[in-house]
Amino acid sequence: MILVLVESPAKCSKIESFLGSGYRVMASYGHVRDLPAKDMGMAFNGDAVLVDYQLNERGATVVQRLAAAAQKATQVILATDLDREGEAIAWHLSEVLGKRTYLRATFNAITKQAVQAAIQNPRAIDLNLVNAQQTRRLLDRIVGYAVSPTCARGVGRKDARSAGRVQSVAVRLVVEREHEIQAFRPLTYYVPVATIVVPGKPPAFKAFLVEWKGEPLGTRLTEAVMGERIVAWCQRQPWQVVRATTDRATINPPPPFITSTLQQAASVRLKLSPKESMRLAQELYEDGAITYMRTDSLALTPEAVAMARAHIGAHFVAPYLPQRAHAPRNAAANAQEAHEAIRPTHLEGGALAHGEDPKGQLYRLIWERFIASQMAPGLDARAVVDVACAPLAHQHATRGNVHTGVFRARGTTVLFDGWRVLTDDAAQEKPGKGARGGGAGDEPGGGERADTDVEDVRLPALVGDEPASLKELGVKEKTTKAPARYTEASLIKLLERRGVGRPSTYAQIMATIVERGYVEITRRKLHATELGMALTAFLVKAYGGNFIEPDFTNRVEADLDRIARGEQAWEPFLISAAREVVTLARRAGLWYDPFQPPGSAARS
Repeated sequence: MILVLVESPAKCSKIESFLGSGYRVMASYGHVRDLPAKDMGMAFNGDAVLVDYQLNERGATVVQRLAAAAQKATQVILATDLDREGEAIAWHLSEVLGKRTYLRATFNAITKQAVQAAIQNPRAIDLNLVNAQQTRRLLDRIVGYAVSPTCARGVGRKDARSAGRVQSVAVRLVVEREHEIQAFRPLTYYVPVATIVVPGKPPAFKAFLVEWKGEPLGTRLTEAVMGERIVAWCQRQPWQVVRATTDRATINPPPPFITSTLQQAASVRLKLSPKESMRLAQELYEDGAITYMRTDSLALTPEAVAMARAHIGAHFVAPYLPQRAHAPRNAAANAQEAHEAIRPTHLEGGALAHGEDPKGQLYRLIWERFIASQMAPGLDARAVVDVACAPLAHQHATRGNVHTGVFRARGTTVLFDGWRVLTDDAAQEKPGKGARGGGAGDEPGGGERADTDVEDVRLPALVGDEPASLKELGVKEKTTKAPARYTEASLIKLLERRGVGRPSTYAQIMATIVERGYVEITRRKLHATELGMALTAFLVKAYGGNFIEPDFTNRVEADLDRIARGEQAWEPFLISAAREVVTLARRAGLWYDPFQPPGSAARS
């Protein structure tokens, strides 16, 4: 008998049916051992890191059962998940099940072909991946044990009980946005809006004042009377089209989902929390419906691309199938390219194969995104028209002829929908745009743009230097808005862009900062609580330059990637990073110092 060990019991019967007689599939139920619950579980001895791993509560029973089965097996194959966490679980199993040779097999999808191929081509446990995982675990433990006990003392509240290398950065970003919102002062301003007619070229269209006397208008008109004076003057002047441009824009298809973008899209489109979307994705994976859902790679196998292209060729007319397959590139330099993007394992049954409940809706989202990623780009015509009021009335010594008032109109025409015939959402994970004064829902906005208030309208075909006439002219009142609060989707997007944490951790981070009372969710917006703001203020003051900084955490992720590739030794890195944290923790009232010898007062 060959024993195959996986993590989840939900996979066992399906995988066993793929392998047939001679194989037995059992589950470890995730990690079987971990650091002790009431102790840091590590010490530093010179250049060595001493780690005290212990069987967890469930692991003691599970290991006994697995060890008994392993004794009867001719071979043991560790088929835990294919990420670093799964590699570490495989290593822990090999450490506690008895001395023998263990083989490692990974598959990206629970299908007969993928499972059989993996079992027939096993490898050794990758200790570089194991070391990367345990380095992350140990560093996070150090932050927790060395820093968390200083929080209650520093904040003066018992419920300020924890800090974390990624958790605290996430809270800090929400707190900083809260400060921006509190500091924001709204500004009311006015924008003249004209309805323009070009003889012989219907329809009439709206244009917005963007320049006045050669300068961007922006928010300069802060009094209604100023706008009314401009309107009264412009009504008596000649009008002329001074610029008309049309550009063609190629709208490329979105790439297939990775963990973070799936969480963002599910939040925006389906109103699912990241934790809920990952739970449903886990079920779809264990059902054999989708590939592994914890990935930061956009790669697709040649077989997957061929499957998508065959479907497009069979269900859409020729222009929708590009001559060459798309090969999206990862934006993140540290993406694990050996993995694959999230996609359906097969296309039979279509996008509605799993019903209309949230699980089925999530599957349809993945299905549509996968097919769309291999469809032809869309093509749009984007027109911009500038109409001048009193076009030559204002002379400037250095700038020549300057139009006294320039009104701008913008319009978009879809020439070919391309992949948008399947889904009209160009970037499903985008959490929405903030108004003037704020950013795109993730970072503060920058400088003002002169045409930020111009709306998209239907435009006739125009050229420059055409006469125009005014049909109607009025003033529209506008008010600047504070930066938008983060949603779970937009905060995940920002964490990913800043290189803070890994996609597999985001769902738990979102849940943790809410459960511990540092952030509240109201109408799907993240609000920093008084506790979260007080804790962040203390951490920035006591630990500034260290784990509370996004750039520090980003550098740690890069180092962990180097460890995973075998380019950096894990123990020197961990000792160095730990010294940075502990040095600051000592100043803040350190409770537990892993650099002190056992039995000393600093270890009590």
